[in-house]
Amino acid sequence: MDAGSNELLLLRLGLIAIVFAFVLVASFSLRTSLRPTGERRRREARTATLVVRVAAGTGIVPGTSFPLAGTTLVGRSPEAGVILGDPSVSGEHALIERTRTGWRVSDLGSTNGTVLNGRPVDRQGVALRPGDLVGIGAVTLRFQD
Repeated sequence: MDAGSNELLLLRLGLIAIVFAFVLVASFSLRTSLRPTGERRRREARTATLVVRVAAGTGIVPGTSFPLAGTTLVGRSPEAGVILGDPSVSGEHALIERTRTGWRVSDLGSTNGTVLNGRPVDRQGVALRPGDLVGIGAVTLRFQD
């Protein structure tokens, strides 16, 4: 091998090292940027759920839990986030939503009403607290945050 071949080999090896370093840095950067931040991890850890206490005619096993998104429609409708297939439940029965101050449940003009701990809920809604019992028609759900 002559001196020109050696220089070309060194340049190629240097280029491969630079490309390898770039791929390594890019993959590390992507991995850390896709990891949840501390605030997002805390928010995800605080996901609220509805746990079925009285299933009525839904066929759902008591103890089944439904995770809640920011705004969740509860009813018989296939578009509902929590589908309760009981005749006492309206298609779009109630709305559970996260607000700046916590969670809130409101009735959507359902036929059989929505109750919170035995008290009727109207369209204005009521704040939810952990352990509250939400009645959706004949179905009873426990709110957990």
